[in-house]
Order: sequence, then structure tokens, then C-alpha cells
Amino acid sequence: MNPISTTSATTSARSIEAGRWAISTVFLLNGAGIGLWAAHVPVVQERMGIDTSTLSMVLLTIAAGALMAMPLMGGLTSRFGTRRMTLLSGFAFALMLGLIMKVDGLAPLFVTAFLFGISNGALDVAMNANASEVETARGLPTMSSFHGFFSLGGLFGAALGGLIIGQGWGHGQGAMAMGVLTTAVLAVAAPRVLAFAPTHAHGSHFSLPRGAALGLGLLALLCFAVEGALVDWSGLLMQERTGAAPATAALGFSAFSIAMAACRFAGDRMIVRFGALRVMVVGGIAMFAGLATAVLSTHFLLSACGFALIGLGAANVVPLLFGAASRIPGMSAGAGVAAVATLGYGGLLLAPPVLGWIATQSSIMMALGVLSLSGLVIAMSAGVVKRHG
Repeated sequence: MNPISTTSATTSARSIEAGRWAISTVFLLNGAGIGLWAAHVPVVQERMGIDTSTLSMVLLTIAAGALMAMPLMGGLTSRFGTRRMTLLSGFAFALMLGLIMKVDGLAPLFVTAFLFGISNGALDVAMNANASEVETARGLPTMSSFHGFFSLGGLFGAALGGLIIGQGWGHGQGAMAMGVLTTAVLAVAAPRVLAFAPTHAHGSHFSLPRGAALGLGLLALLCFAVEGALVDWSGLLMQERTGAAPATAALGFSAFSIAMAACRFAGDRMIVRFGALRVMVVGGIAMFAGLATAVLSTHFLLSACGFALIGLGAANVVPLLFGAASRIPGMSAGAGVAAVATLGYGGLLLAPPVLGWIATQSSIMMALGVLSLSGLVIAMSAGVVKRHG
């Protein structure tokens, strides 16, 4: 951001900082909701009396709703602005967060899962679009910290979910209360979420991946696939491999979230000191080693350490890919980031049901073991961030 000395510029700078913390709050709330859902997946399966195959279909329904909403939301943010769409999708997400863990009956579960997916996919696109605008307005790298707040939210949501389940409130009561709390916090943050001019006259925030964006997007897909797998399957893996109770098994995702959040908040400094290429290579190797450890270990603490190692490795891969996407020649920063993010979030949403299908043919251990190879692919392809650095 160019230095400006006028009073109005000072006010603008303060507004930008307020907007930064407001959209950070939205990332935090979204992460908390996803963490809460991760902790409740085994409980929902048990309460509904469904097998792994049916649970996979529920997760696929969530993914279908999200992927249907993403291109639509890309156009809506361009037409109506990212602030309005972020708030609308945020309030919808808060509503569905409570309902998906409360409904009874298989048909209502599938309907609610679809709507939950729509709200989450729409919020993903809208808040990232607003975050990219805030980062541009600040003129400083900020995306890692936004995603750090998402990870911090995941930690809080998973820990709270374990507490709720342990207290016997895991059949929807705690989730409904969390939905109300999310709505209240979002309402407080809403006035400070920055409004930027709609961009329909200059292109959309949503763009199909092509060329360099496609390569970056595929790497983002692999990284998000690992994260999505941990959201929905980490609890079941911990129970199956270590014999942990559902409330205790939620700590596996908590370990992942703690490590990822801490490393993301330090991400900008790490990249300056060690370089993007080295951070990317080490990150991919750590993802592979961590997931292999979590899959093979039968000891709770060692398995939890494996999840933490995944978080350390994956923490700055996506921010690096987003940064590279914003510098693709011949593409605007917004179009590049949108294209890579869309493909990446496709991995986040589609990986859990696909892995669930693999698990029904073999085991969760085998499904996640295959996924661990994603870390090696990321490490071997790290040069892509240097080419667009």
C-alpha cells in the first residue's frame, strides 16, 4: 500500500485493520463449525445407526452442495460484493451447523447435509474473496494469518465438540447452542467487514483453472484433500486404531489444528527466512510422514503426534500456492486465487466421501495410507512456487 498522509487515509487505514480482524473472525467461526462437525461425525453415525457406506453418501451430499454453490457464489460476489455475500452465507452456515447434528431420520439428514454443504461452500468462496481484497488493501502478506484463524477455530470447535460429547450433549443440544453463539458473534463482527466495490464490470472472483492455475490448483487439491480427510475421518481412525472413546478421539483433530494454526501464524516469517521452495518441500515431506505415522500407530499419543506433524507440514502450503496464483502472468490476482481456491476446496470436500468409498472396499487405514502419498507429490512439485515467486 502506498504511503498516504491525509486524515482520510488514516481513517481508511484504521478501517482496513478493523476489516482485517472482522474477516479473521469469520474465518475463526467457520473453522470452529467444521471442527465441531468433525468431533460429531462418529456420534451422528452411531445415533443414526448408519454404516460407513451410508456415512460416505452423507459426506458426498455435503460435498455436492458445496461444489454446486461455489461457482454461483463466485458470480454473486462479483455482482453484489464480497461483504454482503460473506454475511449472508455466514448466517446460513450458523443455522445449518445446529441443524445437521440435531435432525432425526435418514431423509432429513441428507437434506440438511446438502444445505450445510451449500452454506459452507458459499462461505468459503465469499470470505476468501473478501480476505484477498483486504490483503490487497493492506499491501502486506496476510492470507496465512486468515487461514491461521480458520485452523484456530478448528481447534476450538473440535475441543468444544469433545467436551459437548463427553457431557452427553452430543445429540444436537450443544450444536444448536454453538449455532446461536456463531450467529451472535457474526452479528457483532458484521459492521466491520469491509465492503468493496462489486467487480462485475471487471470480471468475476470465480474462474475455471487453466494453464499455470490448473497445476497450482491440483497441488492445492491434494493439500486440501488431506485436511478434508482429517475433518471427517480422523476420529474414526483414532477409534479404530487406538481404541479411543469418541470424546478422546476428537483430540487427534485438535492436535492437527493446534500445529497448523501455530505454524500459519509464523508462516510469513518462515518464508522470509528459509524461502518458499524449502518451506514447500519440508511441508510436503512432513505431511507424508505425519499421515503415515497416524495410520500405522496403535498408540494414542504417537498417533496424535502424527496428526500434529501433518498440521505443521500443511500449514503454509496453501498460502504459498495462493500467493503464486496471484502472480500468474496474464491473469489478475483475484482470478488466479479464485481458480486455485475452487479446485483446492473441491479436494477438501470430495476427498472424505471418496476415501469413505475406498474404506468400504478395504479399510480406513488403507484409504488414508494412500492419501499420504499426496505429501510426496507436493514436495516433488515445490518448484512451482519458485516459478511464480
